[in-house]
Amino acid sequence: ISFFIGQYVLSFFGITITALRIAGGIIITSSGFGLLNGNFSKNKGINKKVQKEVQNRTHIALTPLAMPMLAGPGSISLLIAFYQEHNTISIAIVAVTIYLVLRSAHYLAKMLGSSGIVEISRIIGFLTIAIGIQYIISAILTIIRGI
Repeated sequence: ISFFIGQYVLSFFGITITALRIAGGIIITSSGFGLLNGNFSKNKGINKKVQKEVQNRTHIALTPLAMPMLAGPGSISLLIAFYQEHNTISIAIVAVTIYLVLRSAHYLAKMLGSSGIVEISRIIGFLTIAIGIQYIISAILTIIRGI
């Protein structure tokens, strides 16, 4: 929905794509820091009982993080910005890839084990930070080139 109507919502509120990219980059970077530091339970769509269980463990399952990160404000801002640059087929390819990864999460978790999942989460957190920073840099360069 964000991919198709996001542009109209931005126009209604007078928000530029560049501002959206900066805000999205900050959110994506913040999510990356959460993955890197292991702060998985902070308001990630997990109920209080599960939050206490997660805090008592040294690992976390893949699913509680997946949904908020896939449907959160960072991904919404990316989709709206991608609408400007990419066609629908590229978004469909990403959706199919995400589906396949989530369908195989059980097998990946079994293969990696809890310590492997934690390490992969930290590596992905670092890459997520880099993606968020690059997103911000690209937006700032767009502003500078426009001046």
